Amino acid sequence: MTVTGSGAARSETAREAFAARLRAVRARSGKTLRELQGATYASDSALSRYLSGRAVPPWNVVAALCDQAGVDAGELRVQWQAARSIRRRKQTVTQPMLELSAVEDCLTRITDDVSAAIQQVRSRGEQVPEQLLTAVRCGADATLRLQTVRRLISTS
Repeated sequence: MTVTGSGAARSETAREAFAARLRAVRARSGKTLRELQGATYASDSALSRYLSGRAVPPWNVVAALCDQAGVDAGELRVQWQAARSIRRRKQTVTQPMLELSAVEDCLTRITDDVSAAIQQVRSRGEQVPEQLLTAVRCGADATLRLQTVRRLISTS
């Protein structure tokens, strides 16, 4: 399957619209990227890429950013999925790309589950175990690595 023409333009629009929404959420938080990196488990440079639309963040980063701004993350889920499903340039989806998508989806579900567990622990006023925090950081790091692999495959 090849993504071309008006589909590619729609894809760019979806990514840009989602990035604009994320910028509004960050502005509402009133925090700098450096202040948000601890809460989102993403570096300030990664956050910058997400807010500019150069990359689409993993869901756990979106949820954490929304939490910092007091915004219901569920309101962004559909827009995030649309932005995530696009490709930046014309490319042919090969078997490795399909396998990467499956791994990324699984990783996102696991990271979402861990993030939900962290929120439950925090809602009870308990300290979050370091293992859960490490799991979220590892999930975010693995997602970024998968995105890098995806880019390398699509340019070869």
